[in-house]
Amino acid sequence: MVPDEPARNNRPATWPATHHLERRRTGLTPWSASGTGLQREGTSFTLAKLPPLARTREVVVLRRIRPLFISSFVLATLACDRTQAAPPPAAPPETGPDLVALSAAYHDPQGVWPTVRHTLVIRQERPDGSVRRTPVRLEVPTGDFLYEEETDDGQLRKGVVGDECFASLDDDPPTPAQVEAYRLECSAIQRTRNYYLYLWGLPMKLSDPGTLVADHIVRDTFDERPTLSVRVSYDADVGTDTWYFHFDPTDYHLVGYKFYHDEALGNGEYILLRNEREVLGMRLPAVRRWFTNADSTYLGTDTLVEDYPGQPVSAYVGGAG
Repeated sequence: MVPDEPARNNRPATWPATHHLERRRTGLTPWSASGTGLQREGTSFTLAKLPPLARTREVVVLRRIRPLFISSFVLATLACDRTQAAPPPAAPPETGPDLVALSAAYHDPQGVWPTVRHTLVIRQERPDGSVRRTPVRLEVPTGDFLYEEETDDGQLRKGVVGDECFASLDDDPPTPAQVEAYRLECSAIQRTRNYYLYLWGLPMKLSDPGTLVADHIVRDTFDERPTLSVRVSYDADVGTDTWYFHFDPTDYHLVGYKFYHDEALGNGEYILLRNEREVLGMRLPAVRRWFTNADSTYLGTDTLVEDYPGQPVSAYVGGAG
């Protein structure tokens, strides 16, 4: 659906979507400037550069991982409707950056995103009827990351701690065949991490260095409702895709977005957002539905169904550091 295969990204070969990202030696870049950026169902797109994170390297460090403890929280509400009181009205935005700032103030009124260390549980539904429940641990200040998934070969865990990647299946190192099947190369794991940090950090991530927000605001229609739209591109060393973000004209919450690899060809995808879930004082869009730009083919739905503090990623990796 989008990046490195969202919760899609590291799916077994039986899952339809795959995404690929390119890591530069100067640090982590979310998506490559070439056509080999994030890919999904044969498509790819680029995203904004993340803030400097921990040092990375190409070597895949496969370690045994201590059994991961996940609390057996009952699957609570799928996603609450936007019943929370909206912030006081602000002066209408005059420029694209103003609009992005107002939206970020709505979704993250206390400015906590840069300090987030939290676990999100995402329900992933695909057109073939498959459904997966995936815990994802995000530690924004350090870039540490953990992704879990039930596979035919057992419990998959993969992630990044400091400057090392790790992966295991039922606490055992994956075989070469499993590394290929589940895309457990370090570069692929880093792409997955970058994907989650970007999409789940929107619209706050639109203030990252290298993000070019157009000044002009367009009154538009998206998902059959009126919106304010702004065009976003990126510095050449960050990415080449073009994005359009759509915001509610009343409280400026994020309604959805689309991206193109090449606008003239009309390729890429669009994402519709529904409902919100309060997480650490943030109002995160809870439901994401993905479609192709070309013919509106449905690609899947990701729903934020649970969140909890969890343990640091480093606690799950024996001797990592």
